[in-house]
This record gives sequence, structure tokens and C-alpha cells, in this order.
Amino acid sequence: MKSYSYVLLDPTGNLTCLVTDDVAPEDRAMVTEKLMDRCEQVGYLEAPTRPETVAKLRMMGNEFCGNAAMGTAAWLYHREGLDGEKAMLLEVSGTEAPVRCVIRSVEDGWEGTVDMPPVTDIWREMAAGELAAMVRMEGILHMIMAADGMDTAKAESILKVMAERYPDPAVGLLLWDREKRIMTPLVYVRQSGTVVRETACGSGTCAVGAWLALKRGDGVTVSEIRQPGGLIRAEAEVAQGRILRVSISGKVRILDRGNIQIE
Repeated sequence: MKSYSYVLLDPTGNLTCLVTDDVAPEDRAMVTEKLMDRCEQVGYLEAPTRPETVAKLRMMGNEFCGNAAMGTAAWLYHREGLDGEKAMLLEVSGTEAPVRCVIRSVEDGWEGTVDMPPVTDIWREMAAGELAAMVRMEGILHMIMAADGMDTAKAESILKVMAERYPDPAVGLLLWDREKRIMTPLVYVRQSGTVVRETACGSGTCAVGAWLALKRGDGVTVSEIRQPGGLIRAEAEVAQGRILRVSISGKVRILDRGNIQIE
């Protein structure tokens, strides 16, 4: 019997199990399966491979996740007994460049800001009969569609059709209520074959924030995007019709610690 330690993180409601022990590659599928009844996604903490980074986060499907990066940075901040505001660089699956995270302690947890991977392309197309804004960044492609009248079955059907069309490691469908400014994310992760209706999505927040900023025009646009799990803020800078940078900010709590056992 093997035992692995994990911590249950709550970055803006996007419950994430972060496995803090080294896990043999052949054990990860079983560990992920056992933990998925406790969270929405699983990440693995690994030793860094770059001298400038403090750790590496590998998600269960080798995708990128901004919320998991934020949660991991908060855990490292807590584990090392840090205080004040601290910036750190993480390696994160799904993107080549190190990811900058800034963490600060607050009364009921931590606040974090994550510099997201570059948005490489934004366009519009018909997706299974519905008009969508398509936003691609390294590691994931998101589709933004109107939430009106879109039930779960139809959303999952559209997501699966688009995942067959595009080879990105992860594909998301973001149901956007423009009046209430509420986003409901549904994400397909190719390697793990999972479809999760997430309570919050960092990369989805980045996608919607970039899309709104591009529509507004040159300058810096800050968008507060509500999701079932809470509020995440996106800050996007546009110049000459191009997205220069996007960051997301939210709150993190550490909910629990435990061990998972596999044979």
C-alpha cells in the first residue's frame, strides 16, 4: 500500500487537490481518480527544473490552470511561513514560460494575482450552430457563448464537438450572462478525458477579460467576473488591437490536509 499526502485548496471556489508528495508517473491516474470525488481538479507538486522558479505544478491532464497556480503559490507561502506580499515564479504544465504569482495574507486566507500565459488569438465562429467568441492561450482554447437557454446537455454536446475539431490540451465552454456578468465554465481535459462543470475557472476568467478588453479598445480594462464559486478579477492591457497581458486576482483558502492510499 502506498500513501501520498495532499492539501485541499479553495482558490475562488475552484476546489483543487494538490498532491505534495512525489508520485510515480504510473500511480498518478489512480491517485487522480481517488481524489476527484473531493475536488474539481488534481495537481501535483514537483521539484523545479529552472533555477529561477520555486516549484513546478503539473496538472492531472498536463493542462494549464491559473486558479491552481494561485492556490499552489498560497500553499507555498503558508508552508514557508512567509508574511507580507511575496512574488514567486512557478513552472506550470501547459505553458513554457515561468508563471509569476503574487501572494498576500488577508484575514480569512490569502489573496493572489497570477500573470496568465499570453492570449495568442481571438476570433468568432459558429460552434455546433451557436455563435462563439474563441480565445486561445497556451494550453487551452475557450469558447464564450451566451448563457441564454443553454442547458447542461447541450453545453456538453457542443464542447465535445469542438474538442474533436481542435487539438488543444484543454477546451472550455464559458456560458456568459452579459447582464449579470456571470460566467459558468465547463472544461474538457483531453489527457484525463474528463468534463467538469467548474465552480470557477482562472483561464476562463482570463479569456473573458481579454475578450471584453479587446472590444473596449486600447488601454487597461479591469473586469470583475462572477462565477458560481465566487468573484475573480481580470486585468487586461490592449494596444493597437493586440492583447499585451492579462492577469487574474482572487482569494485562496486552505480547507484540509490528508492522505490518499493506493495499492
